[in-house]
Amino acid sequence: MHEYGLMEDVVHAVLETRRQAGGSAVARVRIEVGEFAVASRESLETAFEVLTRGTPLEGTHLEISEVTGQATCDACGFEGSAADLGDELSEPPVLVLCPRCGAPLRVTSGAGISVIDVQLEDRGRSDPKDSDHGGT
Repeated sequence: MHEYGLMEDVVHAVLETRRQAGGSAVARVRIEVGEFAVASRESLETAFEVLTRGTPLEGTHLEISEVTGQATCDACGFEGSAADLGDELSEPPVLVLCPRCGAPLRVTSGAGISVIDVQLEDRGRSDPKDSDHGGT
């Protein structure tokens, strides 16, 4: 399951944010998952739960938002989302092909996971963390 690898990056980033905040407790983590990451919400939630057990993040609430992926074909000009490719994205693709001409598509957005917000309990505020984690 590649979701565990993706969530390892998220957990590491959140632990680093927590460390920089002086070890504050984390109440909530919000992430965005791109369509081209082809990651199951349920698997991501399970991975987060497993990876945070026994850590300062255990019990932290995880919120997941999905982001539409976009891809472009440099050969024929096709532009579309992961939904436009149909069943071709049932698992993480090594190479995504244009449905119009068969050339490799260039994914322009929605390929990974981004930590959007880390809410610290003792400060009652959010610390934005805009970094892409994943894309593999």
